Amino acid sequence: MNKFLKKIIFFLLPIFVLAYPLDIFISNNLKKSVIHVDGEYLIWNDIYSGNINVDIAVYGSSRAWTHIDPKVLQDSLELTAYNFGIDGLNFGLQYFRHKEYFKYNTVPKIIIISGDIFTFEKEDGFYNHEQVLPYMLFNEEYYKSNELFKIFSKPDFFIPMKRYLGQTWEMARAGILAVGLENQKPARINGFMGIEREWNQDFKKAIKSKGYLKVKIDYKLLCLFMRFINECKNYNIEVILVYSPEYIEGRTFIVNRKEVLDLWYKIAENRNLLFLDYTEDSIGKNRKYFYNSTHLNKQGSRLFSQKLAGDLKYHLFN
Repeated sequence: MNKFLKKIIFFLLPIFVLAYPLDIFISNNLKKSVIHVDGEYLIWNDIYSGNINVDIAVYGSSRAWTHIDPKVLQDSLELTAYNFGIDGLNFGLQYFRHKEYFKYNTVPKIIIISGDIFTFEKEDGFYNHEQVLPYMLFNEEYYKSNELFKIFSKPDFFIPMKRYLGQTWEMARAGILAVGLENQKPARINGFMGIEREWNQDFKKAIKSKGYLKVKIDYKLLCLFMRFINECKNYNIEVILVYSPEYIEGRTFIVNRKEVLDLWYKIAENRNLLFLDYTEDSIGKNRKYFYNSTHLNKQGSRLFSQKLAGDLKYHLFN
């Protein structure tokens, strides 16, 4: 070993020795947060604890975790349920969460897919990427899935503290959590959170800033979804597709909305899946049930979950 290499090792070794325990400190404390990144740490912690042994699993984006209350399903169907909805992300990250869930927990009897316009659209970034920071270090599965994470580089997975550089707020939050100053109610219960908000101006702002949108279907994601359905059939899991209500005035925002909705119908028909479509339901005609054009508020989600539970009861037990 030449002198230059020795100098590099002697220079880096103390940094690594100090960085690793600091990384563990920050990561372990971030995991304690019950409100940060929309409560996503709660879901990941439940997954990795291996204690989610439920009959019904709900997958999807924010329209899953704010629309479908597992307690309502459980009370009506007498089957345990958990909502794995992951905010703002397409089926790629939903599938990654699904694989991690299956790795550590028992397999459910039923998976409800809460579909939406953007399930199969490719994403350029990683919304709420902070949610995976505490679980990344030396994690081979996370590294192999970095095509999904996009914003991280190889050193982020293998060099302690590298991924936290520039994450000033995350490091500060870890300190706050370490001394017990975050004293708030959990953002999500069994993965669900009803949003107590009244109608806002998100739709008008979106039209003003972006105009009307055309969704581009990513066929890699679509193929992944088909693979997922096949895997579920191998496990004897019943997959049910659900499209929850949208506010009627917001439906024109996506110019090819019908094309995307037809795709959901085609998937259901080709794979012989139950598809419960609530796009024409009366809930979607009443603004008091929404806080924006695509998301139900707490009152709306309660009503929708009751309708969904009733329909599931009819189809599953008749």
